[in-house]
Amino acid sequence: MSIEMKPNIGELRQAYSRGDNITQLLTNSNPNLDRSEIIEIAYDIQSGSYTKYALESSGILKRYASEICDLAKPYLAEHDVILDCGAGELTTLSALSEHLPAQCQLLACDISLSRLKVGRRFAERVMRGDLARALRLFVADMGRLPIADSSVDVVFTSHALEPNHGRERDLLAELLRVARRQLLLFEPSWENADELVRTRMEQHGYVRDLPQHIDAAGGRLVSVEPLPNSLNSVNPTYCYVVEPVNKESQPSFADQAFQCPRSGYPYHKQQSYWWNQEGGWVYPEIYGIACLREKHGVLMSHA
Repeated sequence: MSIEMKPNIGELRQAYSRGDNITQLLTNSNPNLDRSEIIEIAYDIQSGSYTKYALESSGILKRYASEICDLAKPYLAEHDVILDCGAGELTTLSALSEHLPAQCQLLACDISLSRLKVGRRFAERVMRGDLARALRLFVADMGRLPIADSSVDVVFTSHALEPNHGRERDLLAELLRVARRQLLLFEPSWENADELVRTRMEQHGYVRDLPQHIDAAGGRLVSVEPLPNSLNSVNPTYCYVVEPVNKESQPSFADQAFQCPRSGYPYHKQQSYWWNQEGGWVYPEIYGIACLREKHGVLMSHA
């Protein structure tokens, strides 16, 4: 199958239904696409597959969430603002919700609007009720989050850094920028992998050498521990507990709004969009989900 430089979404959907690897297909046939564009398209095409698996394998997902909680619990407290970055279809966050402290606030972002839409329907069925009702969803690039410095108590990822080999340092620096206390990474571990797992990680473009990149990004690696039972035996999950260094106290996200990913100005909801005249760029909200990537912005310097 040959796909032109501008990927045809209809053709890609057909390829996915045949079982083709969309990431590999795009990488081979569209050399001008950067890695973030490939990830966005590939995961958007897959929308619905993760919730389908979660519903069919609820016991496995619950066990995974329980093991995450066992490792994360010492770092969580009541009233925390918690961000799931790269939340996908909210399957992990929904399963994890029953273990979270009281009166915490959940934020979840992903590069794909389609996945968040699917995930919200899943969360309405599965997530703990008080958290589902207050859940705030937004589309964002992990490398340029529309959130102020140190405004989230705990940031966590679940195999969201995974496909971003080559961007490790930049992405970790951005996650550490918004994290106030801890960054909890549930990701594959290159340094602990055997040759079979490393070969697979290379083939899929997975992250490598996270301890080295964490240090370079300005974080302090507290611990690295494997989950007893990973979702995928050939892709084991490890918990990296990371602390930001040299952090000053800042207002929490609960006390402020999103900010423009271009200018950094705080943004406020205006009808069906987010805007601040000083920031100048307007960002749409679709189905109640703020779309806050740079490429979503339209210049509007006057009301």
